[in-house]
Amino acid sequence: MNIFRDNMFYKFTYKNKCFSFLQFIRMDMVCDVCYVTLKNVLTGEMFTFDQSEIDGVQEICAANAW
Repeated sequence: MNIFRDNMFYKFTYKNKCFSFLQFIRMDMVCDVCYVTLKNVLTGEMFTFDQSEIDGVQEICAANAW
């Protein structure tokens, strides 16, 4: 199930670490594992996560993000 949409910012917990200001880039299926790639819009850093280990996804309103 794709819980991510283009043009939105997200924050969530992954393996007990908090991530925020992430923008959806792409989703890939590899050997029945769904990987989600997101970009931190503040640092430009790219992250790839196993979707099954992402907890507490929240959309951040762009108007309130800054």
